[in-house]
Amino acid sequence: GWFFHYLVGIAYGIILVVVAGSAWLSAPTFLPAFILGMVTVGAGWFLLAPGMGAGWAASKRPNPMQIRALNLVSHTVFALGLYGTALLIR
Repeated sequence: GWFFHYLVGIAYGIILVVVAGSAWLSAPTFLPAFILGMVTVGAGWFLLAPGMGAGWAASKRPNPMQIRALNLVSHTVFALGLYGTALLIR
């Protein structure tokens, strides 16, 4: 599961470069990476969680707000990783 999760993250990173353009790699800013990070939370909330029986945005779990908050935090870290990687390769 984690291997596939990281592969999806790499694919999202490629999508970011395609959408933001190669100019973003020359002068990266955090906002495009952050927007992508927040958009990708939706994939987990509305595809992954229901597919695993947890309901929309983990609504069937005993602690949905905690799960949602942790998802937002972890995808912000993902955005920081995208941004940091762009800074390193510019």
